[in-house]
Amino acid sequence: MIKAERKKAFEHIFHQYNRLLIKKSFNKVFITKHSYIPSSASGGLYLINHSSWWDGLFLFYLNQRLLKLDGIAMMGEDGLKRFPFFRKLGAFSVNPSSKRSLMESLTYASDELNRGKHLFLFPQGEETHLEKRPLSFFSGAAYLHDKNPDISVIPVTFYHGLFHHQLPDWYIHIGKPLHMERDMNRHKKTKLFEDAVTFQLDELKQTVVNGQFKSFNVLLRGKQGIGQKWENLKTRFKGGK
Repeated sequence: MIKAERKKAFEHIFHQYNRLLIKKSFNKVFITKHSYIPSSASGGLYLINHSSWWDGLFLFYLNQRLLKLDGIAMMGEDGLKRFPFFRKLGAFSVNPSSKRSLMESLTYASDELNRGKHLFLFPQGEETHLEKRPLSFFSGAAYLHDKNPDISVIPVTFYHGLFHHQLPDWYIHIGKPLHMERDMNRHKKTKLFEDAVTFQLDELKQTVVNGQFKSFNVLLRGKQGIGQKWENLKTRFKGGK
């Protein structure tokens, strides 16, 4: 497997590039006002829904901009071989088609959690449509919690789409740590994790669909679309009169 090898200087440079890329491609990035902000003092396991090519880039932006955690992220081996620079951002490889390789990656992840690292995980294993249900989680997250039962398990949900502007909006909610009984087996934990992220994602969706925009703070303002530029131009002309 390919281990993570974070480089602070490279992270700083990539954050500037990533921020500009998001600003160019999205109208706004929102986060719920009641999102949970975890402590950096102890490690945690973060479960994130996976429906877009952008997920990893937004995860990196969220951590650099707000969370500032000493984190690593599991990434498909093929993707990491194509884009090896992600190692410097904290990515390590997983090959689910090989049981031996999978166990090696999980053991590495478990050891890093035990050392106090924060682990970002996409338990669906691959990109699936944003509206597809069930989310169908693999059992790797439950395995990691079995090995590190005292770590916090925190659901993170991303929702996105084209709404009132030319460019899409991106919405984020970070949930509170999940509560679970000590004697829960791996199957029950996996079901609990999947249900929690599903419920949180559907709640985030309804908040957006119902237009409850007062529930959000703007994390990043992106590039204005044609409609917004036209409205600004009309306002300027009216002001000139």
